[in-house]
Amino acid sequence: MRVFVLSSGSSGNAMLLEANDGARVIVDAGLGPRVLTTRLRDLGADLFPRRVDAIVVTHHHGDHFAHIEPLARALRAPLFFHAGISARRVRSRWESRTYDTRAPFVAGGFEVRAMAVPHDAPQVALSFTSSDGVRFGVATDLGHVPAPLAPFLGACDAALLEANYCPTMLADGPYPPHLKQRIRGGFGHLANEQTADLAARLVGTRLGALYLGHLSRANNTPARALEVVAARCAGLAVHVVDHGVSRRIEVQKSGRPHTHTEQLALAFA
Repeated sequence: MRVFVLSSGSSGNAMLLEANDGARVIVDAGLGPRVLTTRLRDLGADLFPRRVDAIVVTHHHGDHFAHIEPLARALRAPLFFHAGISARRVRSRWESRTYDTRAPFVAGGFEVRAMAVPHDAPQVALSFTSSDGVRFGVATDLGHVPAPLAPFLGACDAALLEANYCPTMLADGPYPPHLKQRIRGGFGHLANEQTADLAARLVGTRLGALYLGHLSRANNTPARALEVVAARCAGLAVHVVDHGVSRRIEVQKSGRPHTHTEQLALAFA
């Protein structure tokens, strides 16, 4: 499987997953089709003429959702929303399907699993399994780590996980008090130390590679995030996807034992 992270962070979030059998899915709509096309070409791929088979959205905040209509118009691909995303206008104009956290579903040839995570909008972590059994997980925009998230990500071969801020940089930084409180509250974003705690629980699982994403440009640095997280998970390959930077990731079966975990449904928080 190939994962094209086209942007990760508050300036926009979007990635394209491409399986070896040709199945292609876009995750989140924080970038428009022109930018997606340019960034994919820079990574050695293209959006057209192959297009994509589905667009799966995690939540309705603008940095993940703002370009959903231009993408729907350009790609004519089914849109997958959970029940926490109302999107009445979009649902009325474009083919859309509702998914939930209680059972796997199929989107564009991938088996997809979703798990609700705590954020100030209804939000989910996702995992995508290709037809040859390679699994990639995505978990960003969450204010604390629910217990089921470790086994959820631990069943993946690789994953993108949020490491949003350094507490010291946030406290001393330029954001107004109400925004600082939102970020560090239980429904905002993960600090490096919280991500490190979770990463430590992933050592010894199926997960072979962990990519740190959704880094704050003002309140974190790639070096700080990597230093804090890597120190807690020796033996696990840890990489950083910097804010707004495109990256191509080759995902292979990790070769580690697969731990079966039942899909857990949590109420949106």
